[in-house]
Amino acid sequence: VEGLVDAGLSEGVAERVSEGAQSLPAVEIEWGRFPDSVATGENEVCEVTVRNVGEPARAGIRVTVNGVEMTSTNPYLRDEETVPIGVFGADAEELEFTVSVAFPETPLIPIESNRTVDVR
Repeated sequence: VEGLVDAGLSEGVAERVSEGAQSLPAVEIEWGRFPDSVATGENEVCEVTVRNVGEPARAGIRVTVNGVEMTSTNPYLRDEETVPIGVFGADAEELEFTVSVAFPETPLIPIESNRTVDVR
């Protein structure tokens, strides 16, 4: 609240903004044992954990590889959701995996996390 007041908000408005922010979801994305590289023709199923350490909310979790959607799910994210991700040795030299988490019923911008896997 003090920082919001210092930024020019009245104390009453700053308190309401702070209370509103505390009622929002807060996401942590944990990649776990995700490989740095994969051999051409090989594949491995890995898991990424999306954890909500804030208030529960409907979430859209989307996984892309090199910009192409691989999977998506729309759980009510209370605690955590584990998402399987296939890591496969393709024709590309590297694979850029992105996990994006959006909360369509809140004013938050999507949270994204990326990992690059070299194909050898």
